[in-house]
Amino acid sequence: MHISSDVTIFTQVRFWGLVLCSLIFPAAIFVTLFVRREFSKKAVLAFGLLLILLAGVDIFVLRALSLEAQATPSLADDIVFSSELSIALYIIPAAFGTFGLNMVSHVLMHYLKQKEARFEAHRQQVRPLPVVNVAQRNRPRALGGRRTRPVPALRRQRVGAHVVAPRQDA
Repeated sequence: MHISSDVTIFTQVRFWGLVLCSLIFPAAIFVTLFVRREFSKKAVLAFGLLLILLAGVDIFVLRALSLEAQATPSLADDIVFSSELSIALYIIPAAFGTFGLNMVSHVLMHYLKQKEARFEAHRQQVRPLPVVNVAQRNRPRALGGRRTRPVPALRRQRVGAHVVAPRQDA
């Protein structure tokens, strides 16, 4: 008797594509990320975008397979794709997509911080420094930054002046 390939989802190419997109490729990306010592920002960005793309393909293929599983006579694929177990199959690509999104946002945040630092450095170079007169620098100031009159020479000469502490009434 000839068995048709439509009897079960597990024999279709799309199912094995699902396995590749949801398990093999993301695992290879994570192993590569943990084994190598250093990466460029472009490589991290590419891996993050690849994880997001794999998550999208995985959800698309998973949805198509769950619709096909309802039409096949096999009960095994119904158990996997049409039951509560299918929720777990959706969590895997969501997790990998989230990791990919975090990687992309990390690279973008690093890039934006560099841009802000360049902007601040350029802003400091362009801003002219204020000219301060040496005679005015040593002048005493009152509260609020207003200038006071110069202290007369007689007051400055009193070295041994008696200082009385202010009264503290209880």
